[in-house]
Amino acid sequence: MSETGQTTHHSSSGDPMLDRRYAWAEAALKEGDAQAAVEILDQTLAGAYHFTAAWHLYGLAKEALGHREDAATAWRQCLDLDPNDHFGARLDLARIGAMPAEEATSENFSGALFDGYAERFDSHLTQTLHYNAPALLKDALRRCCDNAARPFRFDTVYDLGCGTGLMGQAIRAESGFLAGCDLSPRMIARAQAKTREDGAPLYDKLAVAGLTAFLASRPDQSADLVIAADVFVYLGELAPSFAQSARVLTTGGLFAFTVQSHAGEGVVVGDDRRFAHAEGWLRERLGEAGLTPLLVEPASTRQDRGVPVPGLLVVAERR
Repeated sequence: MSETGQTTHHSSSGDPMLDRRYAWAEAALKEGDAQAAVEILDQTLAGAYHFTAAWHLYGLAKEALGHREDAATAWRQCLDLDPNDHFGARLDLARIGAMPAEEATSENFSGALFDGYAERFDSHLTQTLHYNAPALLKDALRRCCDNAARPFRFDTVYDLGCGTGLMGQAIRAESGFLAGCDLSPRMIARAQAKTREDGAPLYDKLAVAGLTAFLASRPDQSADLVIAADVFVYLGELAPSFAQSARVLTTGGLFAFTVQSHAGEGVVVGDDRRFAHAEGWLRERLGEAGLTPLLVEPASTRQDRGVPVPGLLVVAERR
């Protein structure tokens, strides 16, 4: 059992026998026997109604059987028990169309996910998923600067959702003051351990914070570049982040980011539990924030089971 604020989320029932039943149900679902998983979980939840993890698994099993309404009911029960959503129930509700995707962001789930991922993050992204967002963003920024006949140099840079510092490493040589934020303390610890060639810290400032909260703490017109490499795949509604990015940018400052995209309209949550944003929706939100797109082009930043994931590369300017 773990506590966050006034709510409690339960990864365990508190009863070893019921926890074993949960493990059996999890194994059954992985082996493709969703009905067996449901039957085991019915017994488990009868003895531990508060068992949030079991409710989440119950939803997955019901979904596998094609019972989406039952799945949605289970995930809503997760949110009743744990409003801070450590299991990502909002993402699952949005994924099956039972909640607007713009309302499905779950910072607690994302923070816990990346805390557990921190130690193998760099190697998994670059070697397994062929992650290339930092290189794509750096090239896009260079092109935009060349087109405007301006130096490819930024006195102050805010790296949103910096993770272990892969984007920081890519843009360090072109940056003066480099600050980063991330929800995961373990990711920040990895970024803190990285250094420049001269032995100085890679980042001048690092904070454990959500990106909108981090931006809100920065002064008006304090940055020449705000960058977000593969971060907005974990956020549904981007308007607050765009507005805060515009506020902290100097006139002529650049806002560069990547997203996953889809051919429809608005925002959706895919089977990978990541958000995908349509190009038209992004352009509308950027305009509302007072940001002018300089570059919007298709780009895939990673692969999923060997297939490039559709995405967009965006650079906008505050004018």
